Amino acid sequence: MSEAGAPPDAPRPPAPEAFGKYFLIDKIAVGGMAEIFKARTFGHGGFENLFVVKRILAHMSDNEQFVQMFLDEARVTAVLQHANVVRVWEFGKIANNYFLAMDCVEGKDSKLILRKLFERRKMLPREFAVYIAMEAAKGLDYAHKKFTNAGQHLNIVHRDVSPSNILVSYSGEVKVADFGIVQAATVVETSTKGTLKGKIEYMSPEQAMGQDLDRRSDVFSLGIVLWEMLTGRRAFKTDNEVKTLDKVRNVDIERAAVVNPAVPARLSDIVGRCLEKDPADRYQDARELHADLMEFLYPATPDVVQQSLAHFMQELFADEIAAERARLEDGSRIARGMHESEPTVDLQEDWEEKEREPAPPPPPAPPASKVPLVLGLLALLVAVVAVSGAVAYVMNRQPETVVVEKEAPAPPTSVSLKVSPVAGAIVVDGQDCGTAVSLVKALTPGKHTFEVKAAGYEPWSDEIEVNEGEKLRMDAKLVAVKKVEPTPPRETPRETPAPPPVERPTPVEKPPVEAPPPPPAEKPKGKLSVNVSGGWADVFVDGKKVGTTPLIGYQLPAGTYMVRAKNDASGLDASKSVTVKPGENSTAAFSAN
Repeated sequence: MSEAGAPPDAPRPPAPEAFGKYFLIDKIAVGGMAEIFKARTFGHGGFENLFVVKRILAHMSDNEQFVQMFLDEARVTAVLQHANVVRVWEFGKIANNYFLAMDCVEGKDSKLILRKLFERRKMLPREFAVYIAMEAAKGLDYAHKKFTNAGQHLNIVHRDVSPSNILVSYSGEVKVADFGIVQAATVVETSTKGTLKGKIEYMSPEQAMGQDLDRRSDVFSLGIVLWEMLTGRRAFKTDNEVKTLDKVRNVDIERAAVVNPAVPARLSDIVGRCLEKDPADRYQDARELHADLMEFLYPATPDVVQQSLAHFMQELFADEIAAERARLEDGSRIARGMHESEPTVDLQEDWEEKEREPAPPPPPAPPASKVPLVLGLLALLVAVVAVSGAVAYVMNRQPETVVVEKEAPAPPTSVSLKVSPVAGAIVVDGQDCGTAVSLVKALTPGKHTFEVKAAGYEPWSDEIEVNEGEKLRMDAKLVAVKKVEPTPPRETPRETPAPPPVERPTPVEKPPVEAPPPPPAEKPKGKLSVNVSGGWADVFVDGKKVGTTPLIGYQLPAGTYMVRAKNDASGLDASKSVTVKPGENSTAAFSAN
């Protein structure tokens, strides 16, 4: 075996690739449109960070619709900051490749978890299925109710809630990923109405029929995921898409408890409410679903279940974890070397500080002459030379040259243009400057025209005059084109002859009808909670089965009831008389022993 834990003849992973500031060290997946990598970044002082980079393949960068969808994902996901949502940190373009940098979730998606369990002929433990759906509902509810800083409701609908987009980390965390086909108020819709987007077998009925969607569509899709985690089967998948689409539109699916009798009736009811055909009959938001799943999970707490799920994931994917960590370590080591070997910038000598050399000592003074006569002769000789030089200077002097210091050049003239809410084609003085969300342009002093165009928006233009050395900033806020419905032609009213008068019969007085008696006032209600220590049981109230323990807050009219707990497998069959008081929670406790 090699250092990475792989056979010596196993192919080595490709060397890391430098991509801007990112080093792509491990390819996770690749498709026909994009590829996904684990990536490292390096900073000062040995600081390192791990991301996932999703990069559009070069040949897809010319597909405007796909690039727009990619931009929509970045724009919407960038504002989502929640523990149960994969966060996008950066969107950009390097060479011909657009890319997203996202959180790195070291784990597996729910689809791979179910596939691994299928290979081992095992079922996902019930409490893990409930916990995964509960945490995903929390993340979806946050996205559904997200507002911008300006107070605008984004109206986000994921539209692709499926096992492959629900990630579970090796530490038991759950995150919703891939808002690539999201519907939101800020997204530019480039597809025609009725176009199906998403995985057909995880669509809601209204989505499968191309209708308008709201948050309840995501609740239905999450219900499918929970149904499959509890039963180990595919809910709507068939041998062809037409049959699958028909089953989804008709909600042709059995209750989870029928497919897997081990699913408690209460949990089966929760799943069934998610999968109602009429959105009005479902949970109206993901928060309601989260609350019911939390109640079902009681008395277990989410923290305890998360720890158990972490141990479960680490045991289930032990081999994969070892191989992933080995690849990550090898790739990081090579990328670290690539980063350290990058050329550094040499400083100019002007920026280097040097120690100043000490000034040389003054020359020693000449010794004083002892002969005064020599001094007198030297003074006379100097005077004669000075007079001769002055006369020669006056005779031969040239006109004086005046040195004029040049003024410092004026700073460059430039204009910074920002385009919102989408990228647009920018034209400056008739020159095409490409499609972008911002532009910095150096200009000559004078008048200049700016134009911006984007599909689905009204053209924007402006004319400005800039002075030398001036730096201006402009905002091009595009306004969406309003769709005007054609007005149907008005029909000219035709004169209709008045009908002949009709003789009305004389009304016959009817005997007064007695008003029905008022309905009896509804009795005030209370709540009943039933628990079995050391086991579980079916709960009956006055002979009618109402659920399975733990039964929390079951509403009943005030009164006295006979509560029965029964479990044939453990031999438990006990009854108690319980009085339910208005507005209070009455408890009946049984023991499996």
